[in-house]
Amino acid sequence: MAQQKITFGGVDILRFLAAVMVMFYHYGFWVWAFPDGVSACASGGVPAHPEMAFVGSGWVGVQVFFVISGFVIAFSAENSTPLKFFEARVRRLAPAVWICAPISAIVLLLADLSWPTDAVVRLARTALFVPFEPWVDSVYWTLGIEIAFYAIVWAMLRLGRFDLIETVAIIIGLASMLFWCLFFAFGWTDLAETRWLQLTLVHHGAFFAVGVLLWLMRFKGLTAARLGFCALCLAGGVLQIVSSVDVHSLKVGATMPYAPPIVIFLAAVALMAWSLRLDLSWRGWRRLGLMTYPLYLIHDVVGAAMLGSLMRTGVPYLVSIPIVGATMVATSWLVASEAEPRIRLLLDHTLFRYRLKPA
Repeated sequence: MAQQKITFGGVDILRFLAAVMVMFYHYGFWVWAFPDGVSACASGGVPAHPEMAFVGSGWVGVQVFFVISGFVIAFSAENSTPLKFFEARVRRLAPAVWICAPISAIVLLLADLSWPTDAVVRLARTALFVPFEPWVDSVYWTLGIEIAFYAIVWAMLRLGRFDLIETVAIIIGLASMLFWCLFFAFGWTDLAETRWLQLTLVHHGAFFAVGVLLWLMRFKGLTAARLGFCALCLAGGVLQIVSSVDVHSLKVGATMPYAPPIVIFLAAVALMAWSLRLDLSWRGWRRLGLMTYPLYLIHDVVGAAMLGSLMRTGVPYLVSIPIVGATMVATSWLVASEAEPRIRLLLDHTLFRYRLKPA
């Protein structure tokens, strides 16, 4: 089957829903449950709303993103070259960052959360994809992890050994699962958020491995071995989610439940696997998928500041949340449909100008 001609509307829908989950997690829970966080600071402070605790597991949308990335990158890289793969990743990652990061930096200044020199440093580090904070917004922590996975795939393409993708994915996934088993067995709680472990995929490698294995089972054949390894990697992912629940519990000073994020994650993976067989080729689904990235980047600081502004004008909190959410979705659509294509065109005429020259 010519996989390049296939579109996966179900994956785009799931990616968008995962971003919406993360957004409403920040607005409905994190903004009041963690007063020291950038969301709360940008909003100016929101009173506690325990009735909104049901959205407190929305952060697991990030883990769903990682699974989707494993699938999409394997899908797109198989018949690519190292140069085309690099170009595609730059054209996908850079434009939204270069558009959304300056907006977040401006909001930091207006909300008195930064000063000019600090904002410039944060903006420069974010725009250059420096994998260590400070950034203009905490949501950028995931980009370094994504890029680490891209680098592994690029290296396989460069070596002409993309045929090893299954082996490499299984190694990454099992190494991640083993780490989390040892983490809980020996109480390595001080390693729960260690950045170098994140950037080497020790923390999140299991999620990317699940995505790659879903691609393999969809296009290369469903085998008992692949199902078994996928189950092991899913187990590793569940252990990482349990660790994240513990971290959230410490930060908010309250016990967070384990079951909701685990159930949401497993249900999302199951829905993704099921959707891969559906014919969801409507262009609108693809547009939803393209909106996801800018929505994820811009919703936190910018949306929280808007939420606080609405509340200060007298709009009730529970009314402000859907207003801000709809505004952020509309903004992400404008970024994806109008702004990003212009940045990509600029890249085509500068960094990738060689493509425009006649052969």
